[in-house]
Amino acid sequence: MIKVTEKPQKTIICLEPNRSATWQQTKTAILALSSFMMVIGVGWLIAGVWLILPFVLLDILVFSYFFYRVCEATYLRQFIIIEPDSVCFQTGIRTLGAIKKFQRPCYLLIHKRRSPSHLEGYSLTDDTEVQSIGSFLNEDDLKHLRLVLGQFGFLEINQEWWKPKATVNRLDY
Repeated sequence: MIKVTEKPQKTIICLEPNRSATWQQTKTAILALSSFMMVIGVGWLIAGVWLILPFVLLDILVFSYFFYRVCEATYLRQFIIIEPDSVCFQTGIRTLGAIKKFQRPCYLLIHKRRSPSHLEGYSLTDDTEVQSIGSFLNEDDLKHLRLVLGQFGFLEINQEWWKPKATVNRLDY
């Protein structure tokens, strides 16, 4: 998801991943699945197969951990702050990290796909620094990001500018 906020001397672009569930919904799903698995594990324990219960507990721990990590990753935010003479970049989940500053002119570096099923990658760059942006965005959001950055004066540079474009079904005579 991309939010653009324009202020008198700066523009703030906020990038966030699309979130299908909030933390509260994720906790509810973890609790429901854990309860269901515990009922099964206790059932096997009552039936006399006590060896199942440790594996049920291990299963609950592992899937709860991954549910938590995936949910936490959906709260990542990246901020691109565009000012007349510089561009600042900050990222973070709970708190924002250090500011990375780019001097103008600043460019949008486009990384080509490794295969047709991969999305293009984008980076902000000036003459000295490079910072990857929007790696968590879907295809529509990446197109919107490219359009928005183009509107604010970012020049696009293809990372592999020297390579000729491949053509499909090219006939060599």
